[in-house]
Amino acid sequence: MQPGDRHSTRQTLTVLHPAFALTGVIQAIGGPLLPSLASSFHLNDNQSGLMFLLYFGGTSLGALFCRGNYARTMVVGFIGVVACCLGIAATGRPLLPLLFLLLGISVGLPMSAISLFAGRNFPERCAPILTFLNFSWSAGALAAPLLAAQVLVHHSYRAAYMVLAVAAAVAALACWMMIEDAPEVARVPREKDSFTNLRFIVVFALAAFLQVGIENTATVWLSTYALRLNGSGVVLAAAAAALYWFGFLASRGLSSAVMLRADPARVFRVALAVALTGALLLAVFPSFAGGTIAMFLLGLALAPIYPLIIAGTFACVRRTSDSRWVLATAGFGGSVLPWVAGWISTHTGSLRVGMLVIPAALLLMAFALPAMGGQRQAATEKPAES
Repeated sequence: MQPGDRHSTRQTLTVLHPAFALTGVIQAIGGPLLPSLASSFHLNDNQSGLMFLLYFGGTSLGALFCRGNYARTMVVGFIGVVACCLGIAATGRPLLPLLFLLLGISVGLPMSAISLFAGRNFPERCAPILTFLNFSWSAGALAAPLLAAQVLVHHSYRAAYMVLAVAAAVAALACWMMIEDAPEVARVPREKDSFTNLRFIVVFALAAFLQVGIENTATVWLSTYALRLNGSGVVLAAAAAALYWFGFLASRGLSSAVMLRADPARVFRVALAVALTGALLLAVFPSFAGGTIAMFLLGLALAPIYPLIIAGTFACVRRTSDSRWVLATAGFGGSVLPWVAGWISTHTGSLRVGMLVIPAALLLMAFALPAMGGQRQAATEKPAES
């Protein structure tokens, strides 16, 4: 494939968008399916949080494995998803932790490879292409709780994982037949900018760690939190969590247009402030109505933050493959913070207290803003110096 060829580009993106949307479905559906899974195996919050610690930790490992041919990596990852989903649907409790770890690795491979593929194969148009790919990922995440609610009306979590296995098999076949990768070329000589490159990676990795940790904490626990607000039942709780993803999807679709006219740093600051407001409202107003409104506001504000972090990373690092360290750190944050929320909930007897992990992480990100601003300025000035 020649990335500059119009037909090849259209064909490639036709595959990448639904494949990326599928990774969004798998990433987000675990939370809405958690009440059914926990009920089947009598899991407490700490045990449930540990499984998602393993899953999201696996996505970090998957990101680190993304080197070389990203198209081949997508195929291998989706084949792994097929095996793991079938295993979760068929196995008992003893193998669940291992299967969740392997599922995380399998999902992390194509989820990271698609972003890195865009950075390598479409360098001149990386920002808009990456923005729209993230829009498709968000659409998949929005569909996840709706799919879970529909399945849980008549079935259990097992049926949902069977459906995901079939979808992943189709994605693996499409990527194998229609996606080709291009070799990577370094943007600057390795000797010239290695220290600055490392500095970029560290700063953006910290921001990605916190942001994805926040997103995954919301993904894992919002359905269970909604269920406990007034005991509305697993179906209504899964549907309520869809409000978070509806706000997330709407914001991600609009944010690309907003950033054509607005300063990205200002968008980042405003989004961070609104997200903190939504997270605090979620804790302060424990009613079902107040909680669902706060979920929507939180999704609305969180959506543009991660694409801004990743776009900034691609613009600053020497090679697109260097960004895998940021993606891996993001996945590590996504594994740790949901587990911390579950641990706090178990030891305090209140998931409401556990959800305070979200505003705490947002405050830490606010403290990191000055360092991020300094790195952006350095990246802006670098072309003028070279």
